[in-house]
Amino acid sequence: MNKLLRLALWLIITAGTFPCVLSSQVPAEAREYQSPPPHLHANLWMQTSAEYEALCRQTFNAALKEIRQTVKAAKRRQGRPVGPDRKPLAVVADLDETILDNGRFQSEMDAAVWADGTDIGFTPKRWEQWERGNPVEVALVPGAGPFIAEVEKLKVVMVYVSNRLEYLKGSTIQALAHNGINTQGLELGTELRLLLKEPSGSSKQDRIKRVGEKYRVVAYLGDNLGDFPESPELPQDRTQQLAARRQYVESSADLWGARYFMLPNPVYGSWDQILPKSVQERMDLLKRAGNAMFVEAK
Repeated sequence: MNKLLRLALWLIITAGTFPCVLSSQVPAEAREYQSPPPHLHANLWMQTSAEYEALCRQTFNAALKEIRQTVKAAKRRQGRPVGPDRKPLAVVADLDETILDNGRFQSEMDAAVWADGTDIGFTPKRWEQWERGNPVEVALVPGAGPFIAEVEKLKVVMVYVSNRLEYLKGSTIQALAHNGINTQGLELGTELRLLLKEPSGSSKQDRIKRVGEKYRVVAYLGDNLGDFPESPELPQDRTQQLAARRQYVESSADLWGARYFMLPNPVYGSWDQILPKSVQERMDLLKRAGNAMFVEAK
């Protein structure tokens, strides 16, 4: 292994463990090989790849197909499709990275980390500022707009359950309206159409249950397991956390693509929050090739 490659690998490994290594401290010949901000590649994939757009549109199309079939078979009450319990049909969707695209916010985080190796990127204060001051910079996830329009054309109620801040509800409604989304009735709590983060915590399960008491929910859409009903409360042990999340998916296998629809988000989420912080511990979680000679076959 030549000297330059050894140096580049050292930088990649140490950048995650010692973020205080700044570009000014790195030898000029190796700056080209600096480790990027930890979510840069994932953010680039979401913002630039055709594959990401294809997956989003595929998910919305699959959900709409199932919703149409349910509506076709449903009875009607006052012009709206209802379930056997006579509750109005509804679709429950998360907002951020399910309906709303916060790519510009993620880009600001990557730029901050790249400019200052000691910057940790995301903070609750930064997110609050984004919500409050940047509603018109929020875009839509590919396919979200046409999906919502078609759902509402079918007279099915769109419900949004999000961990955006309740006291900034006006900014969230503005972000939706700016993107051409129907916001009529979202400010009325009695309609249970926009349920934001509560002081009691970020879990959405109580809000999801409340929606289920009022509506017959025919589809759930999200980018995180917590966006779906009865997602597991995680134990303290990391290995058990990872196993519990996979068990939840496996136990509800028949619902994925039928009632549950997941949008791709490799940038952030509860999957990332439970991972270890050090590079070495994260490397230990990776599956490796069984042939030890694989790495040398370059």
